[in-house]
Amino acid sequence: MLYDIARYLFYLLSLWGLVYYTFQLRFIDFFTLSFFSAVIYFIPGYSGLVINPYDTDETVPLYEKCYWVYDVVLLGNLLSVVLYDYFFQDKAIVFYIPRNEHIAFWSCAIALIGFGMSLWRFPELYFDRENISKGQLQEILSHQADRWNIMWSMGAMFLALVAFEGRYKIYLGCAIVLLLSDMLLGGNRSSSVFTLIAGLCITMARKKYVLARYFRTTTHLLKGFILLFFFMSFFVLKLLLPLIQANRLDLFSEIYPSWTDVLFHAFVVGEPAGIQANLAETLRLGIETDFYHPVDIVSQLIVGGDWLGMSTSSHYLTQKDIFPDLEYGIAYNIWGDVWASGGWIMLVFFVIFYHIMIVLGCLVFKKTQGFAMICTAIFFTIWAFYIHRNNLFFQIYLQKRVVLFALVVLVLSWFSAGVVGQVNSKISKPL
Repeated sequence: MLYDIARYLFYLLSLWGLVYYTFQLRFIDFFTLSFFSAVIYFIPGYSGLVINPYDTDETVPLYEKCYWVYDVVLLGNLLSVVLYDYFFQDKAIVFYIPRNEHIAFWSCAIALIGFGMSLWRFPELYFDRENISKGQLQEILSHQADRWNIMWSMGAMFLALVAFEGRYKIYLGCAIVLLLSDMLLGGNRSSSVFTLIAGLCITMARKKYVLARYFRTTTHLLKGFILLFFFMSFFVLKLLLPLIQANRLDLFSEIYPSWTDVLFHAFVVGEPAGIQANLAETLRLGIETDFYHPVDIVSQLIVGGDWLGMSTSSHYLTQKDIFPDLEYGIAYNIWGDVWASGGWIMLVFFVIFYHIMIVLGCLVFKKTQGFAMICTAIFFTIWAFYIHRNNLFFQIYLQKRVVLFALVVLVLSWFSAGVVGQVNSKISKPL
């Protein structure tokens, strides 16, 4: 009976959110992104199915306790957005860091260095992956190629948005090639998704919309369908990329004989079904881990925390706790991770903190200009959207990565702009 209440409450909250974000005159912001990303990652809540990670062709019923977690997250979003729209809709925190071609240059340079070093140092990873064992692949990705791929993907993301905003056509073309290469060669969809979502936020976050009215015109409706199709294609790409990397696209029709098979594996038992299987098993087993230690959190927040010896012997949720015999990696579930660390109270507090951060992001993003706007868009896109598939430490790492890359590019651009300014000043002086 209680679980039926939780399930129907989940449907009701989903409907409330859909109506609110569709018919309310408001900015399309990180609250909008947070709600619809939750809906996407909570797809198993609507289908009632998750995968069996030990046999991904098999589906099992969703553990009913998951609905209470979904309810807490969606209710947190809806209460937060109503309070934000009432009290803070017309308020803003303004930053301005000028955007210039030097930032585009250094973003491009770093991305090209990462791209070149990735292909040079690890050609087997990108051109001969079918002959690499899973163990070798994980070793390369985790400990060797990661630094170069980060430079490649982060540089491409920043370059794409700076070039788009600054109308730098050559740099934009270069960014598209780098992002596509990262996706097709490296199998990394996330950098392209982040770029598209951040770009959409930048494009639409300066004006209030009623989405239902916006899509009344044929042109806008067509744009909406194209955009929806584009984002849905990333789910299908999840099925295609391993075959592309192994040069075995010929197996696609054998593995997925009909379009119903493609749609079933992409959406019903796709990535969200694996992530929610993680949550379901955590709740079913009642896994309890250590409370997140402040020292470990600080060590993730600062640069060089590990080198400074900032670590504890605390035990946090790992895949071995949930699926001890699983031979491949499965994405984390942040809500299960937090619940295991401190139960329902910890989950509620983290949901509140998560939405406080979104409030901050919306306030900063609303009128911020230049390079600061681009940094804010990327930072809070990752926070609002990608948090559903990470644990707390990896999410902190991703956010820190954006900040560090932005600082490096900014310092390099200031230095090069100063040097160019001095050279031009000397050239302009009369002999």
